[in-house]
Amino acid sequence: MKYKLRISIAALMLVCVALVMGSCGTTSADILITNASVQTVDAQGTVAEAVAIADEKIIYVGDAAGADAYVNDDTKVIDMKGGTVMPGMVDSHMHPAMSAAAYMYEISLHTVTADVDSYLKVIDTFVKEHPDLEVYSGAGFMRSVFDTVGPRKEMLDAISPDKPIILTSVDGHSLWANSKALELAGITKDTPNPKGGVIQHDPKTGEPSGLLQESAKDLVADLQPEYTKQQYKDAILWLQDWFNSVGLTTIFDAMIPIDNPNYYEAYQELAEDGQLTLRIRGAWYMYPEMGAENYEANIDKAIELSKEFDTPYFQVNAFKFFADQVIEEETGYLSEPYLNRDDNWKGIKVWDDEVMADLFTKIDKAGFQIHVHQIGDAAATYTLDALEKVVAANGERDSRHTFAHVQMISDKDADRMAELKMNAVIAPYWMNMDDYYWELYYPMLGKDRVNKMYPAKSLIDKGINTAVHCDFFVTEPDAGWLFYSAMTRTVPQKIIDMGYGEAAKDIIRTTDINYPITQGVNGPLPPFDERLSLDEIIKASTYAGAYANFMEKDNGSIEVGKNADIIAFPDNLHKLDIEAISEISPVLTIFDGKVVFDAEEK
Repeated sequence: MKYKLRISIAALMLVCVALVMGSCGTTSADILITNASVQTVDAQGTVAEAVAIADEKIIYVGDAAGADAYVNDDTKVIDMKGGTVMPGMVDSHMHPAMSAAAYMYEISLHTVTADVDSYLKVIDTFVKEHPDLEVYSGAGFMRSVFDTVGPRKEMLDAISPDKPIILTSVDGHSLWANSKALELAGITKDTPNPKGGVIQHDPKTGEPSGLLQESAKDLVADLQPEYTKQQYKDAILWLQDWFNSVGLTTIFDAMIPIDNPNYYEAYQELAEDGQLTLRIRGAWYMYPEMGAENYEANIDKAIELSKEFDTPYFQVNAFKFFADQVIEEETGYLSEPYLNRDDNWKGIKVWDDEVMADLFTKIDKAGFQIHVHQIGDAAATYTLDALEKVVAANGERDSRHTFAHVQMISDKDADRMAELKMNAVIAPYWMNMDDYYWELYYPMLGKDRVNKMYPAKSLIDKGINTAVHCDFFVTEPDAGWLFYSAMTRTVPQKIIDMGYGEAAKDIIRTTDINYPITQGVNGPLPPFDERLSLDEIIKASTYAGAYANFMEKDNGSIEVGKNADIIAFPDNLHKLDIEAISEISPVLTIFDGKVVFDAEEK
């Protein structure tokens, strides 16, 4: 198959590189990138001028003069005119195939102005344009637009009284349903909350209001559309073109369903056929609702399936668990109660301590990584307790278990992460004061806790390998947004403009840490010393992501012998004004030594 041919060519290439001048001679480059600020992200932080590529591999990194020896008549020479070249970017936690299918086949509210009227207009248009669908599904509404009870079913009833509408929130933790969907699911005012979930009710009538939170979403699961393997393939191919254009060359699918072969076989067949221009790693999804009697059987099944995924382009080497949910739904698990309630509510603890530790131990013993959704500080504590039990049972190994999100964590628990040699996968996109901060987090957590969210620099300083993610479809990947928010802990102006339309002119936005912050101001999120430098965010989005996924020997830095996954920006990023950083976008993406995105050809 094509990927096997690639491996044999790569092996021969490494021999030639090792010999440098011998029977193979000096290798001529297929592509030479020169006159650049090459951020190699190697151990020494080397900045070079040129990179030569042949047969999928990097064969030269150094000054421009030394690169001339690798040029022949067939070499494609790219003069960057001082622009930045860096390794291809790695996103270490997202939901690509699931989200791509939703974008292609369902109602998308992700880029709609964040207000009710705009949402309803898009929904209404979709319903009118697809009269033959039996169910209208979609995603992307922001919870901060609505009160704590959430969006109401009556809003959707006015658009479709006879067919179900089910829309997932942008964070994926709640679902907006119309009356028909609730009726078909058998949800009434007397339906009890499922374990780990909440059915919101109208405060006046007691009837279901239309919002289903966390596991309550499963009550309408049978209404969700199912996709064929070909539909998933088409969605993945569409998605990778987009992702290549924003500089991504490696992604991590954080929730691969064990019981959906159409989903994972789509990845595998594309990988075997040599059609992927992304390196995809992933985690099998474990959740309590699958039933205690099925836990071990599902783990065994997933481990056997993983053995079949042996290409360099698609592998599943981890298992995903939720330790808690999210603060905006009052379901993140906290050590102290939510302040907006008077019932001592601390959120949802998803797993029993013993069950979690037992499953972790089985997975770790099999050599797989444990990848945990962790939002609240109490979620970190009990999960770390379980991971320490794993080490006691199995002994130490290079496990690189992972916390994704890390919204709240105590300093003591961050130290425990470092001792366990864990990864932290963080989302700089969310590290700012925005509607979620003012409308949800601040009243729920209070000033002291809300201004200690989203550590970044402190995790790196503790020696924790710190990678990044966008959690797509929660956030769409964007290098400018990622770098800017990591460096300023502030939302870029372009994101405010996109999200609020005409209303954006009335929003106060500042990066000044001395600006008087009052209700509604979009300013830098404390603590200010959690801001990252440009070099730190470049490393977090490249080498650290490769390391988090056990790929650092072949990816994540620009070094001779490594895979030629490289991106380029037209400007020297280190010379740009900070506001200009928010606007950066790659003009070139190379994957496996081939150009997969060129802005000049678009």
